[in-house]
Amino acid sequence: MRKFGALVAALMVFMALAGFVNAGNYKITVDGDPSDWTGDSSLLSDNSYTISNGEWIWKDATGDERTDFSNPDPRVDITEFRITADDTYIYFLIKFKDLDVVGQDGAPGIMITIDTDQVQGSGQTWFGFNSDTQVARDGNANWEYQLLINLAHGQVSDGTPVYGDGKAVWAGGSPLDLVDNSWSDVSSSDDMFVASTANDALEVRIKKSELGNPSRIRVELAVVRMNPSSDAWDINGASDVLDAMTTTGPNTWDEVQDGYVDYYADIDISQVPFFSNLAVGLAVALGTLLVFRRL
Repeated sequence: MRKFGALVAALMVFMALAGFVNAGNYKITVDGDPSDWTGDSSLLSDNSYTISNGEWIWKDATGDERTDFSNPDPRVDITEFRITADDTYIYFLIKFKDLDVVGQDGAPGIMITIDTDQVQGSGQTWFGFNSDTQVARDGNANWEYQLLINLAHGQVSDGTPVYGDGKAVWAGGSPLDLVDNSWSDVSSSDDMFVASTANDALEVRIKKSELGNPSRIRVELAVVRMNPSSDAWDINGASDVLDAMTTTGPNTWDEVQDGYVDYYADIDISQVPFFSNLAVGLAVALGTLLVFRRL
């Protein structure tokens, strides 16, 4: 009877823990409000990263944007870049110093290159939006996929979701494109973004399966000013990138004057997210079995 009673107690503990895990499952809601991103970046120095609360966090230097069109130009000045994931999606958060306009000419265009194989020389090199810029010159960040978001497009409204549709924006599709290395849009209606001028933030999610479910990704980030037809505002004879994730400074021009963004970051998607319900459930089950062995 003692063993039976202990078994029942252990099972009750297991069920309670499983219920707690399910109730507290980590989740990002893509709504333009970054309050559910709970990682702590307060101790980060400029142009560095950390992993906190299941989020990879990059803190970008403030005021390092190029000022070819406005001085200063806070709408393209990146302050933070975060990445996390769950069982289905990869989530991105980009914060700006002052995202003051969307859905109009001159709003930002965001380019995130995603290298899924980390093989030198494998994949495409050019950033999108005819921005006259390439990824790392050494070939170590050539990409298999690139996420392109045109916040100047007429379909973008403040605080309103925009969904992928598998049709490139330059062919009449939505302003959310996930292009492969043949520049074909592989996005779906499960992919979405919301831009918020109130929060100076852009939240994005894309399905892991559309990237081939990689365990590790290598990313670069760059921002331009856009026109609604999905071309970057042109700076004659030079890169059009106005801010980028980089350790080269003090101004983004120091990074892109040669037409390349050489800084990239590796994110282990299997380590960044919180544990899934399944993983925690298995851990609890293992603990329960250990309890049984002691009965």
